[in-house]
Amino acid sequence: MLAFALGPGAAAQVSVNAFVDKTEVSESEPLTYTLEVRGDLAGLDPILPPEARGLSLASPAPIYQERASINGEGRLTLRWRYRPQAPGRATILQASVRVTGQTYRTDPIPVEVLPGGARSTPGAPRTVPLPLQPPAAASGELFVRAQPTTRRVVPGQQVVLDYVLYFEPHLRPQRSQVVGTWDAEGFWREELEVPLRDTYARSVTMGGRPYQAVTIRRIALFPTRTGSLAIGPMRFEVDLVRSGRSDDASGLFGSFFSRFDEAEVTAPGLSLTAVPLPSGAPPSFRGAVGRFSMRAATDLDVVSAGEPVHLTVEIEGTGNVATLAAPEVAPPPGLDVFPPEEDRTIYRDGAPLSGTKRFRYTLAPRGGGRYEIPPLRWSFFDPEAEAYRTLEAGPFTVEATGPAPEQALGQREADASAPLGLIEVTGWRPAAEPATVPAWALGVAFGVPLLALLALLALRRRADRRADHSPEALARRAHPQAARRLRAARAADPGPPFYAAVEQAIRGFLTERLGVPAHGLARPALRAALADAGVAEPVQDAVVVFLARCEHAQFAPGAADVDRDAFADEAARLLATLDDATSVSPTSSALR
Repeated sequence: MLAFALGPGAAAQVSVNAFVDKTEVSESEPLTYTLEVRGDLAGLDPILPPEARGLSLASPAPIYQERASINGEGRLTLRWRYRPQAPGRATILQASVRVTGQTYRTDPIPVEVLPGGARSTPGAPRTVPLPLQPPAAASGELFVRAQPTTRRVVPGQQVVLDYVLYFEPHLRPQRSQVVGTWDAEGFWREELEVPLRDTYARSVTMGGRPYQAVTIRRIALFPTRTGSLAIGPMRFEVDLVRSGRSDDASGLFGSFFSRFDEAEVTAPGLSLTAVPLPSGAPPSFRGAVGRFSMRAATDLDVVSAGEPVHLTVEIEGTGNVATLAAPEVAPPPGLDVFPPEEDRTIYRDGAPLSGTKRFRYTLAPRGGGRYEIPPLRWSFFDPEAEAYRTLEAGPFTVEATGPAPEQALGQREADASAPLGLIEVTGWRPAAEPATVPAWALGVAFGVPLLALLALLALRRRADRRADHSPEALARRAHPQAARRLRAARAADPGPPFYAAVEQAIRGFLTERLGVPAHGLARPALRAALADAGVAEPVQDAVVVFLARCEHAQFAPGAADVDRDAFADEAARLLATLDDATSVSPTSSALR
């Protein structure tokens, strides 16, 4: 009963982990900062990127964002990019995460910025000495070890790293979480789910002693350069239940009693060796390592000239799907090819990491004819076979009918330049018939005054329309327009479309009332615009936080599972507050 009562409290705990892809960079080399939040994330507030010294944030919006539930535990991963400002020591300061009223902070991360292109040679990495210990070595009643699938790799090759907790049979671990920061410089990292079968304890014998073993974390690592690459130690906090043992001082009755306990264990660091890729790479090789397949198809075979055709290429397999480069398309003359749109699906429920990446090219024939697109070739290195492989798809044929749109529209565009209602007549001669009033003369007699009247009305309407779109008119209508947008948002589809529509209502109000491009303003610039309009600082904070919640809910599906009506009501109250703070007089656009 006690264990059951403590279960929800343990599950509600949250851990925050931060790391960078490298701690030593050159002046021109960007740095990727990753923040991982794990646990019960129902009450998670919007997260802002940490401040830095000696580094500048490329954008306040994360370059990568993913929310998942792995083995019943919520996980949110955010990545930001920083750029060095000058050689010397730099620091990414603490990140602050607030969940259900409690604040969690990470440790600062120091970074060394080297002058010029000091790190341009990939074969000269910095090696960090770490205490190494064989994974199979026993160490007391409870310990954890990092176990890689291999220790010798090539850049881009996947290494699955399992963190396995070993414990004596009288212990029963209930929950584990990572504490502190973790360094793995020179690796791209992807979190993997631990299958249910690996979460059950299995019996092993180490050093002649019986242990139980369970996998508590699984990570896919991809080396980004050659040399000796260090993986830092990882610390875990473990909640466990101790049962009585026959050799305890408590004697016979000790075996009937259990007690709860906490322990901290550390997986020692280790190193991997990354050797260069072999020579002889084909021209279509662009760094992919793993095992892949490719398929491609066009959505149309016959189109009108100028009508788009979409060529979709799917590459599927095991490896770092996120970094796969698109195949090159070599179009024939007269066929335009635009850069592809990309999306990917990553499967984290197995090892190794696998997935599918799709590239969608848009092709546009400039004129009629038959266009032959040569086969697409895409190569990868297979580490198991230690050989390069080349995949091929195609060729593809596109049949375009009719003239190019530019030719078909050219004459119409030239004719359209003449004023409407004006008829040019050349070479007219009077007919030999008896003089009568021609029909065209009657048309001109009545039509010219009518056209003049219509032109006058058009000019007046245009003037009214200009006045209607003046900054003063837009500012006065900002609140009613925002209210209409908010009503439309309530009818939008659930999830990201709803939050995007609510954000549009708020930002549209700011644009029309303040006359600034609120959609393109970062948070500091938005605060400055609100301050210039005389908006009090608490209202500024409310606007920035609410917009951050909208963005967070759009780009982290499931992250903001709140009542839609309550959220829209909150937006309406915020709009009313802004309307009062930035109201305009009927005859002036001056902000109060």
